[in-house]
Amino acid sequence: MRSLSPSLLLPFVYLCLFAAPTARALSVIPPTFAELVAESESIVRAEVTALRSAHDDDSPGRPIRTYITFEVVRTLKGVTPAAGTLTLVFLGGTVGPDTLSIPGMPAFSLGDREILFVARNGKTYCPLIAAGHGRYRILRDAATQRDYVARENRTPLDDPEEVVLPLTGSDVVARLKSPARALSPEDFESRISRAVTGPTVPAVP
Repeated sequence: MRSLSPSLLLPFVYLCLFAAPTARALSVIPPTFAELVAESESIVRAEVTALRSAHDDDSPGRPIRTYITFEVVRTLKGVTPAAGTLTLVFLGGTVGPDTLSIPGMPAFSLGDREILFVARNGKTYCPLIAAGHGRYRILRDAATQRDYVARENRTPLDDPEEVVLPLTGSDVVARLKSPARALSPEDFESRISRAVTGPTVPAVP
């Protein structure tokens, strides 16, 4: 397997830095939970059903992009796709002997269950808000068979406000945290739905 040469990578750098100036770089500023919800065009609970990578012949340098198709289980913000599926486009991937690797880019496998915070799909290098900060895994505790929510780095998520914490350098924390205290998918979805609709204003007597 060979990597793309620096000369071929220059158009990709140009695209990331200039063609999409509003996109977050992979060295992202972690959003708060409120910002994560507000900046998302759509928020979905979904499962990976297909993955493919291909050269983008319509972009300078023919960069490799990876197309990940999800079956949408529930839409928490935005419009549910008519076909019940959503395909997200990420910069990077492998096509034959060519690999374009983007450090920090979320990677998925068939069958992965996720809660995703999406914006500018197909218009930027990563369609998830703040890259890994827009991806929340639904994992199963082997000891209890209970589903729970974890961050991109597999750290169990105990509170939505933890989304602002860095994703790197947290391996020790990830090993020490117990899934037993983590939010269930339903609990996390409930908090998201409340954030989407905003606080309830009491009626004036």
